[in-house]
Amino acid sequence: MKLWIMGAKGFLGAALSKLCEEKGIDFVGTGREEADITNLEHLKNFSFQGITHIINCAAFTDVDLAEKNPEQAFLVNATGAKNAGLIAQEMGVKIIHISTDYVFDGALARPYTESDPCTPIDNVYARSKLQGEKNLLEVCPSACIIRSSWLFGKGGKNFISSIFQKMQEAPLLKVISNQRGRPTFVNDLAHVILAMLSYSGIYHFANGGEVSRFEIAREIYKMAQTLNIPLVCREIIPVLSDTFPTPAKRPSYSVLDTTKIEQVLNASPREWTNALNEYLCAIKTY
Repeated sequence: MKLWIMGAKGFLGAALSKLCEEKGIDFVGTGREEADITNLEHLKNFSFQGITHIINCAAFTDVDLAEKNPEQAFLVNATGAKNAGLIAQEMGVKIIHISTDYVFDGALARPYTESDPCTPIDNVYARSKLQGEKNLLEVCPSACIIRSSWLFGKGGKNFISSIFQKMQEAPLLKVISNQRGRPTFVNDLAHVILAMLSYSGIYHFANGGEVSRFEIAREIYKMAQTLNIPLVCREIIPVLSDTFPTPAKRPSYSVLDTTKIEQVLNASPREWTNALNEYLCAIKTY
């Protein structure tokens, strides 16, 4: 087995590369400079010997910046996904592609399953990721797509790392309370990707527990105190999303149902609080 990790220099790609190193799994990791997924001819120049799987971790993930750069977002997230699928077909290898909870608009009052219709909220990132899924499945029907949500972990820019940093800088924090989802620890997602190498279809994965952004902030604060991590913050106030207008709309409810992948793996994802504790402990000892 030998993996080609596209987007290996990104947040998830780096975590997956590290995990492969730890497990002794043979892989090749490429970034945009080495293998630009928006350029099919560029990808065709690479003929790595012995590749059995392509893992597409490459993506345009800055949701707000995508509003200002729609062409680039679609080029990476939609055209790039298609190109990765075409290369997988040409090489005769399996492809695993990472997608997002943003393919749903948040209108449901229950967790989203893989069979629920995808009606993304009106933002460029969401539309481009859904188009990427469609493009990939058109050229590579046997692909495996793993949708995840609220990714966090060491070395990445995300909601949890941003909140933790603000707690070290400001005595008062206002955090949105009317957006709910399921956080996903990047290390846990990396393990799941390796466990899904032989599967096809669409799957949801996130850590256990439905939570609001405010509740996440409150838990970070409590854990930091328990771990004796010094904080400047003394108060966290829940506010509505209208308090912080952003260029891109966010779904108010994007909780993913992970029953399907739990049945495949015969295991339930650990609670997000356990993953958060591991993350904070790693930061403390860094």
